Amino acid sequence: MSYLALIAVGVLLFYVLPTTKHEVSLIDLLFTVTSAVTVTGLTVLNTETALTDTGKWLLLGLIQIGGLGYMTITTFLLITLKRKIGLKERLVLAEALNYPGIYGLVRFLRRVVLFVIVVELLGFILLYLHWRSAGNSDGALFSALFHSISAFNNAGFSLFSDNLVRFRRDLFVNVVVMSLIILGGLGFFVINDLYLFYRKKVRRLSTHTKLVLSITGLLILSGWIGLLLTEIAHEPGLWSLNWKERLLSTLFLSVSSRTAGFNTIDLSYLSESSLFLLMLFMFVGASPGSTGGGIKTTTFAVIILAVLSYIRGRSEVVVFHRSLTQGQIHRAMVVMALSFTYIALVNLLIDRLEDKDFLSTLFEVVSAFSTVGLSTGGGEGLSFSAQFSPISKLLIAITMVVGRVGIISFAIALMGKEKESRIRHPEARLLL
Repeated sequence: MSYLALIAVGVLLFYVLPTTKHEVSLIDLLFTVTSAVTVTGLTVLNTETALTDTGKWLLLGLIQIGGLGYMTITTFLLITLKRKIGLKERLVLAEALNYPGIYGLVRFLRRVVLFVIVVELLGFILLYLHWRSAGNSDGALFSALFHSISAFNNAGFSLFSDNLVRFRRDLFVNVVVMSLIILGGLGFFVINDLYLFYRKKVRRLSTHTKLVLSITGLLILSGWIGLLLTEIAHEPGLWSLNWKERLLSTLFLSVSSRTAGFNTIDLSYLSESSLFLLMLFMFVGASPGSTGGGIKTTTFAVIILAVLSYIRGRSEVVVFHRSLTQGQIHRAMVVMALSFTYIALVNLLIDRLEDKDFLSTLFEVVSAFSTVGLSTGGGEGLSFSAQFSPISKLLIAITMVVGRVGIISFAIALMGKEKESRIRHPEARLLL
């Protein structure tokens, strides 16, 4: 409800204030606001040419609130004003931040907000100084601030019509943006755990932190190598670039594809196998408690570990010498099954309504669900969604909300939790 309320307020402000340079339909305003609040980055309005300065500032504010979360910001303000928060508010906040329990929650929240401010400020300073030294002093201040916040919140919005394609050869910009994306996608619990370990307040890193760091590194490396392999001899795509640009572009795309949505190469030139590979990485997404979407890295890791354990004939699923509960395994399976089913149904519906390229439509739906923002493009700096009818744009907007809230949370909000039954039924014997 907080996300829906924030979207409603955002649409109202976009409608009332002088935010656009020309008349824009209500569905396009709704789509833009939803994309910002869910930190997705899909665009049906050219951010550079269609929005006024007021519109860009409002968009940036919605990205920041959406990335941190409405509950996180309002609770932090209450704490700052010396207001006490009750047990119910603490439980909701813990769920929103993916924090285990409520002990130390207030200290954790303060560290989260401080970390966000410090990292975004550092990214802003680095980008500003670099762009200013490169002779891009006009608008460098706001551009640096906008892209730092957008990158850390894994939003993918850019003030440039070509996104970051013009900076494809710029190693400094690539490294800064990739660093912001990774830090925003690790999850606040992992950042807090690393901080406590560095300060020697805990003796060892948690299993969750170890798994997130391992799987994140593995996904970035495999995506980098995978994109190079799928683009071999594909001239319109990466093979039209020199080796330095190929290596940098594929690394950036591997980092960005799981949730951020920035791109330094036009995706419409990539091979179909590359687009399919990107969809797989988008589906996995970032880590729990982060600014990113997807089924989450830990969910993916649990499913892979469960499959490997079953194949090896082991009854126990073990990670870093710790066993996983059946509840964790079941939850991971349910997340993947619900996510796959939702994406399939929405894609089939939109494909039937629009009668456009199937792969591009599927890519758009996966990007929306995983709140990534990558798109094969609609021309003039717009996403493929810009070519859709109002009903399909609405379906994509709903998909972005479902992806940001989380498929299980969304399902529970609609259907409610099942009451525990004391009845136990006889076991069935099925052939699988």
